[in-house]
Amino acid sequence: MTETRGSILGTRVNRVEDAKFLTEGGSYIADLDLPGAAHVVYVRSTMAHALISSIDVDEARHAPGVVAVFTAADLATLPPAPPPVPFMNQAMTRPFLADGRVRFVGEPVAVIVAESRNAGVDAAELVVVDYAPLGVIVDPEQSATSPTLLFPELGTNVVTEMPSANDPDFFAGCDVTVTARLVNHRMAVAPIEPRACAAIWDGERLTQWACSQGAHNTRAGIAARLGLDPDQVRVIVPDVGGGFGGKQGTYSEEILVGWLAKTLDRPMRWVETRTEHMLAFVHGRGQVQYATLGGTRDGRLLAYKLHVVQDCGGYPSAFGALMPMMTRTILPSPATIGSSAWSWCAKVGAISSSAAGMATQSWRPCKRSPPSR
Repeated sequence: MTETRGSILGTRVNRVEDAKFLTEGGSYIADLDLPGAAHVVYVRSTMAHALISSIDVDEARHAPGVVAVFTAADLATLPPAPPPVPFMNQAMTRPFLADGRVRFVGEPVAVIVAESRNAGVDAAELVVVDYAPLGVIVDPEQSATSPTLLFPELGTNVVTEMPSANDPDFFAGCDVTVTARLVNHRMAVAPIEPRACAAIWDGERLTQWACSQGAHNTRAGIAARLGLDPDQVRVIVPDVGGGFGGKQGTYSEEILVGWLAKTLDRPMRWVETRTEHMLAFVHGRGQVQYATLGGTRDGRLLAYKLHVVQDCGGYPSAFGALMPMMTRTILPSPATIGSSAWSWCAKVGAISSSAAGMATQSWRPCKRSPPSR
């Protein structure tokens, strides 16, 4: 194999993994031989926003092949997680299992542990959840003033805001300004392999197989949520069937599998279904942009202003609520445009996203639009 030096741009890069995937195939978590492992199945909300009046799991607990059933009431030792970035509203916490209120369709409300996946799925159908439906929010632009609040005790749906200086003379030196409202719709990540994980607790250390784009961040997330020292957690990442940014995070369903392995002292495994993936995995993009370009009549850009409204789903995360900052990073720089300004507001209302596409989207259509002056 020839060593590649310097930039890879224009340089042929020898791929080393293709032969295995095209002949033998990969080794994924679902292929893992884990003797004695129980199967984890989640019961998910069918409501976008509702109060949970009651959860009846008695019949599920006595179903054939069921090892255990847990709801939020059984997870008192596992506190909900605040948003991972300090400048987000830290009171918008997310529990492992919905506790009194659901905030999106697909949110886990109970977890079944069973001897087989089929037994777990059958038992999940026996869980009866009594919901009291509430108003829903589907438009991030309306969420800031909507009477429907996902966290009513906070009085707001806004996770964070970061305004820039409001200079009335910002476009004063421009002959022409063009303004556009641009919508970048939410999209599913949809890797070939959905989320999956497996875990073993040996009495002192948790070993977790993760379908992840970052083993070290996964280990840190598991250790922090379960109250373990990082040295007590080993994360193994086998072949991963696609991630596209969505598998950078460590999610509650995966962390709870480790807790179940430790609590029940038995190997655990969970493989997300495609339906679960579309309902409950993070979405991308979900951004509304108000962009204004200013410049001269001969086509030189002098000023650029962008306001971003970001949908960050039912709970804020490190990805969704931070996407506007990534959009800002990839914007055309003041080195090529005389000056730029930027502001954003993240609303609870996906989470992982493509900042590059949204950044370039915000100025190219403006260049093709008729001037406003």
